[in-house]
Amino acid sequence: MSSNKRKKKNNFLPLTGGAGLGFTGLPDEAKKEEKKGKFKRSGHLTDQILKYTYPPDESGQLSLWETLGDGTRTKIEVAGVERSEIVEGIKLTPSETKVIDSLCKLLHLNSQTAEPTDKDYYTGNSHPELVDYKGETTPAPKLAFTLYELTKEYAGIDKKVAGKEIENVANILVGLSNKQFLLRYKEETHKKGGGKIVKELEIFQKIITLPTFRMREYSKEGIELSKTEETLVILHPIFRRQIDSKFILYPNDITKRTIIAYGSPNISEITIRLRDYLMRELSYKHFEPEIGLERLYYQLAEKWMKESRKTKIKQYTEKAMETMINLGLLEGYNIQTAKTSGEPKVVFTLNKDFK
Repeated sequence: MSSNKRKKKNNFLPLTGGAGLGFTGLPDEAKKEEKKGKFKRSGHLTDQILKYTYPPDESGQLSLWETLGDGTRTKIEVAGVERSEIVEGIKLTPSETKVIDSLCKLLHLNSQTAEPTDKDYYTGNSHPELVDYKGETTPAPKLAFTLYELTKEYAGIDKKVAGKEIENVANILVGLSNKQFLLRYKEETHKKGGGKIVKELEIFQKIITLPTFRMREYSKEGIELSKTEETLVILHPIFRRQIDSKFILYPNDITKRTIIAYGSPNISEITIRLRDYLMRELSYKHFEPEIGLERLYYQLAEKWMKESRKTKIKQYTEKAMETMINLGLLEGYNIQTAKTSGEPKVVFTLNKDFK
């Protein structure tokens, strides 16, 4: 099938045929003006969110449990997680992903982001926690904000949010704070004069904690009745690790634009994962990335693939593709036959000027 650039909905091509850290406080209005436009999301964080297992042939391979270190196994057992339930990466619902995006944006807006070598770089607007990160002391960013502020970011709309919406976001935040995730990744640091240092990390932890969380009361109009309290969130260090060199730039209004492109605030998980996958490819300057169709389905809906729900995945993927074209991130795509395997693959054409 030849390549074709498609920008209109009715021309959509379906997927067929196959310590000492100081408190800097909130940035002043001038600094916030400079930060308008885009925010950084950690590349390591995104990699963990997009992680999936492609299992066409698992014969003779070790189970995930067998590959883990003793310390990690102990933490998992203490947490009471069944071995069969262990998955690698940060598995989120669409609502949880929107909360994470909102936290990343608030971290960007409410942090010192100009000097990467300073200790308070991307540490939030409160005293960061100093935590042990596999033998290294590192800051865990800390953010103070109102639930009203977080809900505004989550909703992606420039209007007042109602008390019910605030309660919903609060419940998502609390639920997320109760989950632990298995993170395994490598941090590479290049040395002057050549060479590099590679640090391998294996962690089973929560990615956010709420040390002083309190549910507050709001009126039906969304007015916060108690304005003296703030929600305090401690973010996992992965939110800022190597964010000076490994990051993805998202438009500040990405949530709003995705909702408009999708046609509903109830965005599917497949659509969000496709958006984040393509945003990562764009950040690598891979303007025509390609991926096997079967592998793409695992990337977008691993659980459904394991449940043999491919028809549903195709349907949702078509909607996701259409949404990315409406968003302006994707100019077009087509299905080709891979020369080496003979299997179908998807070739994307990204909008290199997407902002």
